[in-house]
Amino acid sequence: QKKKNQQKIEYQAHNDFLTGLYNRMKCEVDLRKVIRRTEKAGLKGAVLFIDLDDFKHINDGLGHQYGDILLQQIAAGLQSIVGLRGRCYRMGGDEFVAIVMPDMFLELERIAINNIIGNITALFNKPWYLMETEYFCTMSMGVAVFPDNSVDVHEITRMADVAMYEAKRSGKNGYTYYSSEVENSTAKRLDIENNMRQAVSTGIEEFVVF
Repeated sequence: QKKKNQQKIEYQAHNDFLTGLYNRMKCEVDLRKVIRRTEKAGLKGAVLFIDLDDFKHINDGLGHQYGDILLQQIAAGLQSIVGLRGRCYRMGGDEFVAIVMPDMFLELERIAINNIIGNITALFNKPWYLMETEYFCTMSMGVAVFPDNSVDVHEITRMADVAMYEAKRSGKNGYTYYSSEVENSTAKRLDIENNMRQAVSTGIEEFVVF
C-alpha cells in the first residue's frame, strides 16, 4: 500500500490530470537530461512548442467539457506520432511541448525533425470529432534546436515559445524555426507595444500627428 501511494504521488507530481501527458515540471527534468546527453554525443535535438489556434472559440461555443475532450484527443494524437511517445508534455491551458530525441536521427537530424513537424501538421489538418460533428482546430508551432540555439533548459524553451508566437503572427496554422531575426522582431514588437501603452496612459503626449 505504501508503494502504491508513493507511485500515485509521483504520478500526480509529473503528469497532467486531464490528458495524462507529462507536465511542465517533468518536461524540465527530461529536457535537462536530453540536452546533457546530446552534448556528450555531439548530436542535435529540438524543442517543439505548440499552441492551439483560437481554442477559446471551442470552449466558448461548445463549453469547457468539449474543450477538455479536444485536449485529450490532441494529446492522444501527439503521442501516436512516431518518435514522440513519452516525449509530449502539457505546459498548461492549450500549450504543449514535444522533445525530439537526438538518438532518433543521428546525422539526419534536420530531416527527422522536419518529418515529425510534418506529421504534427498533418494531425492538425484533419478534423476533430466533437458532439458527432467535425471541428477544425489548427496549431502554431515554434522550433528551437539544441545545442545550436542554446543548451539551457529555460532559454531553449523560451526560444521555442518566441518562434511559436512568430508563427501565430505570420498567420497561424504553421511553424517557425527560432532565429536571431525572429528574436529581434519579437523584441521590437514588444517594445513598440509597451511604448504605445505607456503613451496612452500618460495622455498620448508622445504621439505627434503629421
